[in-house]
Amino acid sequence: MSERLLRLRKEASKKRPKFNRQETPKLKRFKDDPKWRRPKGHSSKMRRKLRGNPAVVKVGYRGPKEVRGFHPAGLPEVYVNNLSDVEGVESSILRISSSVGNRKKADILLRAKELELRVANPKVKFIYVDSTETLEKYAPIKENVKEYKMSKVDDSLRDEILEKAKDLKIEIEVGE
Repeated sequence: MSERLLRLRKEASKKRPKFNRQETPKLKRFKDDPKWRRPKGHSSKMRRKLRGNPAVVKVGYRGPKEVRGFHPAGLPEVYVNNLSDVEGVESSILRISSSVGNRKKADILLRAKELELRVANPKVKFIYVDSTETLEKYAPIKENVKEYKMSKVDDSLRDEILEKAKDLKIEIEVGE
Protein backbone atom coordinates (compact mmCIF):
# COMPACT_ATOMS: atom_id res chain seq x y z
CA MET A 1 0.00 0.00 0.00
CA SER A 2 2.69 2.49 0.96
CA GLU A 3 4.64 1.82 -2.28
CA ARG A 4 1.60 2.89 -4.28
CA LEU A 5 1.16 5.98 -2.12
CA LEU A 6 4.86 6.84 -2.44
CA ARG A 7 4.53 6.56 -6.21
CA LEU A 8 1.47 8.84 -6.13
CA ARG A 9 3.35 11.33 -3.96
CA LYS A 10 6.25 11.34 -6.41
CA GLU A 11 3.91 11.94 -9.36
CA ALA A 12 2.16 14.75 -7.47
CA SER A 13 5.54 16.32 -6.68
CA LYS A 14 6.42 16.36 -10.37
CA LYS A 15 3.17 18.17 -11.21
CA ARG A 16 3.44 20.59 -8.30
CA PRO A 17 4.53 24.06 -9.44
CA LYS A 18 7.39 25.93 -7.85
CA PHE A 19 5.72 28.41 -5.53
CA ASN A 20 7.52 31.73 -5.70
CA ARG A 21 6.39 34.93 -4.07
CA GLN A 22 4.72 37.62 -6.13
CA GLU A 23 6.93 39.52 -8.61
CA THR A 24 9.93 37.23 -8.08
CA PRO A 25 11.04 37.53 -11.73
CA LYS A 26 10.87 41.35 -11.60
CA LEU A 27 12.73 42.01 -8.36
CA LYS A 28 16.41 41.26 -7.97
CA ARG A 29 16.25 40.83 -4.19
CA PHE A 30 14.03 37.74 -4.52
CA LYS A 31 16.25 35.88 -7.01
CA ASP A 32 18.52 34.25 -4.41
CA ASP A 33 15.87 33.60 -1.77
CA PRO A 34 12.47 33.00 -3.40
CA LYS A 35 10.47 32.10 -0.27
CA TRP A 36 6.73 31.79 -0.52
CA ARG A 37 4.74 34.73 0.79
CA ARG A 38 1.00 34.97 0.32
CA PRO A 39 0.00 37.81 -2.04
CA LYS A 40 -2.01 40.36 -0.05
CA GLY A 41 -2.33 43.35 -2.37
CA HIS A 42 -5.77 44.86 -2.97
CA SER A 43 -5.59 44.56 -6.75
CA SER A 44 -3.13 41.66 -6.91
CA LYS A 45 -3.75 39.44 -9.91
CA MET A 46 -1.97 36.58 -8.20
CA ARG A 47 -4.20 36.83 -5.12
CA ARG A 48 -7.28 36.85 -7.35
CA LYS A 49 -5.90 33.76 -9.16
CA LEU A 50 -6.22 35.28 -12.62
CA ARG A 51 -5.06 33.19 -15.55
CA GLY A 52 -1.45 33.65 -16.62
CA ASN A 53 -0.20 34.41 -13.12
CA PRO A 54 1.90 32.15 -10.86
CA ALA A 55 0.18 29.42 -8.87
CA VAL A 56 -0.88 30.05 -5.28
CA VAL A 57 -0.32 27.49 -2.51
CA LYS A 58 -3.44 25.36 -1.88
CA VAL A 59 -4.27 22.24 0.11
CA GLY A 60 -4.89 20.25 -3.07
CA TYR A 61 -1.18 20.17 -3.86
CA ARG A 62 -0.36 18.03 -0.79
CA GLY A 63 0.64 14.39 -1.02
CA PRO A 64 -1.23 11.40 0.48
CA LYS A 65 -1.67 11.69 4.24
CA GLU A 66 -0.38 8.18 5.05
CA VAL A 67 3.07 8.82 3.54
CA ARG A 68 3.43 12.50 4.35
CA GLY A 69 6.80 13.09 5.98
CA PHE A 70 8.21 9.76 4.81
CA HIS A 71 11.68 9.46 3.33
CA PRO A 72 11.76 8.70 -0.42
CA ALA A 73 13.02 5.20 0.52
CA GLY A 74 9.55 4.53 1.96
CA LEU A 75 10.33 4.58 5.68
CA PRO A 76 9.26 7.20 8.22
CA GLU A 77 11.88 9.69 9.37
CA VAL A 78 12.66 10.06 13.06
CA TYR A 79 14.41 13.17 14.36
CA VAL A 80 17.25 12.43 16.75
CA ASN A 81 18.81 14.88 19.22
CA ASN A 82 20.92 12.56 21.37
CA LEU A 83 22.07 8.95 21.81
CA SER A 84 19.08 7.93 23.91
CA ASP A 85 16.74 8.85 21.02
CA VAL A 86 18.47 6.25 18.82
CA GLU A 87 17.83 3.33 21.19
CA GLY A 88 14.08 2.84 20.68
CA VAL A 89 14.05 3.26 16.90
CA GLU A 90 13.25 0.34 14.60
CA SER A 91 12.59 0.27 10.83
CA SER A 92 12.94 4.02 10.39
CA ILE A 93 15.40 6.43 8.90
CA LEU A 94 17.15 8.73 11.35
CA ARG A 95 17.56 12.44 10.68
CA ILE A 96 19.96 14.11 13.08
CA SER A 97 18.76 17.50 14.25
CA SER A 98 20.70 20.47 12.86
CA SER A 99 21.41 21.82 16.34
CA VAL A 100 23.49 18.73 17.25
CA GLY A 101 27.26 19.34 17.30
CA ASN A 102 29.96 17.39 15.47
CA ARG A 103 31.12 15.16 18.33
CA LYS A 104 27.61 14.15 19.38
CA LYS A 105 26.63 13.64 15.73
CA ALA A 106 29.60 11.29 15.31
CA ASP A 107 28.53 9.34 18.42
CA ILE A 108 24.98 9.05 17.04
CA LEU A 109 26.37 7.79 13.71
CA LEU A 110 28.46 5.15 15.50
CA ARG A 111 25.44 3.89 17.44
CA ALA A 112 23.26 3.88 14.31
CA LYS A 113 25.90 1.85 12.50
CA GLU A 114 25.94 -0.69 15.35
CA LEU A 115 22.14 -0.99 15.21
CA GLU A 116 22.22 -1.06 11.36
CA LEU A 117 19.97 1.99 11.01
CA ARG A 118 20.03 4.35 8.05
CA VAL A 119 20.81 8.03 8.59
CA ALA A 120 19.47 10.65 6.17
CA ASN A 121 22.16 13.26 6.92
CA PRO A 122 25.35 11.39 7.93
CA LYS A 123 28.01 14.00 7.10
CA VAL A 124 30.21 15.27 9.96
CA LYS A 125 32.30 18.36 9.22
CA PHE A 126 35.25 17.50 11.43
CA ILE A 127 36.38 15.54 14.50
CA TYR A 128 39.17 16.58 16.83
CA VAL A 129 41.59 13.73 17.51
CA ASP A 130 43.55 13.88 20.76
CA SER A 131 44.55 10.21 21.15
CA THR A 132 44.82 6.95 19.24
CA GLU A 133 41.73 5.69 21.09
CA THR A 134 39.68 8.57 19.68
CA LEU A 135 40.98 7.81 16.21
CA GLU A 136 40.10 4.11 16.52
CA LYS A 137 36.69 4.96 17.95
CA TYR A 138 35.70 7.13 14.97
CA ALA A 139 37.41 5.02 12.27
CA PRO A 140 34.23 3.04 11.36
CA ILE A 141 32.52 6.25 10.19
CA LYS A 142 35.50 7.68 8.28
CA GLU A 143 33.50 7.85 5.03
CA ASN A 144 31.07 10.24 6.74
CA VAL A 145 33.69 12.52 8.32
CA LYS A 146 34.88 15.33 6.07
CA GLU A 147 38.15 15.90 7.94
CA TYR A 148 39.98 14.84 11.08
CA LYS A 149 41.79 17.60 12.96
CA MET A 150 44.51 17.00 15.52
CA SER A 151 44.28 18.72 18.87
CA LYS A 152 47.38 20.20 20.47
CA VAL A 153 49.34 17.21 21.79
CA ASP A 154 53.01 16.52 22.57
CA ASP A 155 55.31 15.27 19.79
CA SER A 156 55.51 11.59 20.81
CA LEU A 157 51.72 11.22 20.95
CA ARG A 158 51.41 13.21 17.74
CA ASP A 159 53.69 10.79 15.86
CA GLU A 160 51.79 7.83 17.31
CA ILE A 161 48.45 9.28 16.16
CA LEU A 162 49.78 10.04 12.67
CA GLU A 163 51.14 6.49 12.33
CA LYS A 164 47.83 4.98 13.46
CA ALA A 165 45.98 7.26 11.02
CA LYS A 166 48.21 6.05 8.21
CA ASP A 167 47.38 2.42 9.09
CA LEU A 168 43.65 3.24 9.09
CA LYS A 169 44.01 5.24 5.82
CA ILE A 170 42.76 8.44 7.44
CA GLU A 171 44.16 11.85 6.60
CA ILE A 172 44.61 14.14 9.59
CA GLU A 173 44.97 17.89 9.37
CA VAL A 174 47.73 18.91 11.76
CA GLY A 175 47.40 22.38 13.29
CA GLU A 176 50.56 24.30 14.03
